[in-house]
This record gives sequence, C-alpha cells and structure tokens, in this order.
Amino acid sequence: MRKLIGLALVIALTCVVVGGRWWYGTTTWTGQPQVLIVEQGASMGQVADTLARQGMVTAPTIFAFAGRLTGADRGIRAGHYQIEDAMSPRALMRLLVSGEAHSYKITLVEGRTFKELLLTIQGHPHIRSELDGVDDPWIAKTFAEVNGPEGWLFPDTYYFLANTTDQAIIMRAYQAMLSTLDQIWENRAENLPISTPYQALILASLIEKETSLGSERADIAGVFIRRLQKSMRLQTDPTIIYGLGERYQGDITRAHLRDKNNIYNTYQHGGLPPTPIASPGRASLEAAVRPKQGTALYFVADGEGGHVFSDTLAAHERAVRSYLNKQKQ
Repeated sequence: MRKLIGLALVIALTCVVVGGRWWYGTTTWTGQPQVLIVEQGASMGQVADTLARQGMVTAPTIFAFAGRLTGADRGIRAGHYQIEDAMSPRALMRLLVSGEAHSYKITLVEGRTFKELLLTIQGHPHIRSELDGVDDPWIAKTFAEVNGPEGWLFPDTYYFLANTTDQAIIMRAYQAMLSTLDQIWENRAENLPISTPYQALILASLIEKETSLGSERADIAGVFIRRLQKSMRLQTDPTIIYGLGERYQGDITRAHLRDKNNIYNTYQHGGLPPTPIASPGRASLEAAVRPKQGTALYFVADGEGGHVFSDTLAAHERAVRSYLNKQKQ
C-alpha cells in the first residue's frame, strides 16, 4: 500500500512539474504574429481547437482543461486578439480573459470627397457597413445642420476594434473635424473676407485640391483671399470638376467653363462654391485662415508639380503658354 501511495505521489508530483513547465513555458509555435478571432459565445474548447488549427498550441485538450480549472473559461471575451510569437499558455489565457482585443486602423486621405471616403470606410474588411451609400437617411440627418456631409470628415488614421460600424467611424471623423476647425478658426488672421468656420472649410477644400505641396498652400490661399477681397471670381478648375461629378471625363471644355447651370463653376459664379469639394487636411485649414501675404492674383501649374504665381493677367497668360508648351513637348 505504501508503495502504491508513494508511486501515486511521484506521478502527481511529475504531473505538477511537467504541467507547470507547460503552463509557464513558451509555446513551440515560432511563426509570425497573427490574429485570433474569438466569436461571441465561443467555448474554451472551441477556442483551444482554433488555437491548435492555427498552430499556436500543441495540446488543445490540456489548454481547454486548464481554462476550466482556472475559471478562465467563464471570463473569456469575444474579439480579435493579436497573438505574439512564443507566448506561454498562461499568457495566452490571460490575454483572452483581458478583453484587450487587437485594434485595426483605417486612414482617411486628404482631398477625397465624402463619397470616396465612404467607399474607403465600407471597403475595410473589419468595419461593419450599416449605411446604404451616400443617400442613406442617417447621413442626411446627421449632417443636416452643417449643409451636408461634404468636407466634414477629418483626414487622419483611426484605430478601432473589429466589427465597428461605418457610422461610428464617420462620427469620429466628423467630431475630429469639428474640433480641429474650431481650434484653427480661433487662430485666424484679421480682416479675412470669410466670416464663418464653414467658409474656411470650403476655402480649405479648394486649397487641398489645388496643390499637394505643403510649401504652396499658404500662397494659394493668399491668391484666393485677395481675389475674394477684390470681388474677383476664383476661377478654380477643381470646383468645375466637382460640379460635373460622374459627367467629368478627364478634360474641362469651353462648354464646361461657360456652364452657368453648374453651381460649382467658379468661372461663372462669384464667391465661394456652396459647399466644400473635398475633405481638407489640417495644413490646408491653417492656410485658409492664415494665408501668405503678397500681391499675386493668379497661378498656373508649372509642369513640374508646382505652380507659377503672377500679379497680372498678362504675366499669368505667359505662364499659361509656357505650361502648354511643356505639355506639348
């Protein structure tokens, strides 16, 4: 009997030692970090089987048993979890109970229209789409007091958990734009020909579409501001393109320039267009309210990624001819 008791103790002690080494030791998996998806209501056994299929544990039955033994099976939380290389079973278990789910990210790029940004958001594999396109009633209701959604999504990188809705991302970007615009408007220059933050947002969207060079934003803002002060039409091509929508085929024609029915045609209509034409970034917003001082009233592409700024129409026309010659060459 004593021999049997001794043998049992040895076996028990061996199990404790081996089990402890397994529990606190590292897994044999040495692959790249990957994401484990734990569905709502999944049992510890199902989670263990998933870990085994992905090669992250070698003993799923023992892992599930350990989960039940420690009570972790009652605290496991649904979510997407980042599993790092060589995590111990204990570390894996603690991660699944912690609820510290893996976050994903999405980047909303400057100069995109609301329609383009919505497609970006709804195209993310881990964002749940609840909106039926740009005409969804929720969008109309949400942006009713700010003249529609155009321009109101702040370009930035947003982090979120899996199954976050498109509505949630839109609201975060909207709130970010409201906050940023208010902050920038408070630091505006004096004697601007714009009187509201919304007008600054519209102007910033034109600046965003006219140049991708940070060094030029304040210059272009200065041209637009001076033209507004002199009651000159802005005559900016991106507004025509925006007004044409899907009718735009890559070229602006004389008919487009003369079209008074296009309410975004700043060659025919004075002042700012009725809404932004894209979502501007912080740099363009800042340029809109703190333009560069100067005398230039015109600008045209230089054919090398930048622009030539001119004080007079004659000088501007020479710059246009130079640009067209470069295009021909």
